[in-house]
Amino acid sequence: MSKVRLYEDIDGCLNASFNARAWRDKDNPEDDGGYLRGHAEPQHNDRGEDTGFPLGRYRMEWNSRLIEALNTLDVEFVWATTWRRDAFAVGKLMGLIHHPQRVLHPIEGFTSFPSIEWKWAAIVQEQEFNPSPFIAVDDEWDGVSTFKREALERMGGLLISPDPNFGITPADIEKMRAYVDRH
Repeated sequence: MSKVRLYEDIDGCLNASFNARAWRDKDNPEDDGGYLRGHAEPQHNDRGEDTGFPLGRYRMEWNSRLIEALNTLDVEFVWATTWRRDAFAVGKLMGLIHHPQRVLHPIEGFTSFPSIEWKWAAIVQEQEFNPSPFIAVDDEWDGVSTFKREALERMGGLLISPDPNFGITPADIEKMRAYVDRH
């Protein structure tokens, strides 16, 4: 059987302002939940082309405990994010060690908004041509139509839609771990 494919978004999932809160030791008021921050400087435009220079500087907030938990999952890691190729640098900044990693690109070649629409279409296309058990993590899944959510679930996928302020929680990781264990 194929390895579980993890389609991962960045903003609102890994990069979330209050993410560390869910990862704190509630019995230790001094615990920071593994809170970390840094800056990412994307160099690729909406067509995925390398411009050769930074297009801006963006503050990133994440936590080491979430990244450590993701690093323990035995999955095929696929970035499904508007960061596209710049996701590799973001993953490195955050300490993600999955190798190899790859990027899921929009079918039409350019990033459009709302981004969940092109992500949904690209995941469906990939699953039709190269099926695999999969987990799709994006803070926008709750905003897509029931038809689209059910289509991915009928393909056997697990959809996780974190609160964009808090990102992926320990409970979400446990759902992922259980899904991976079943497949």
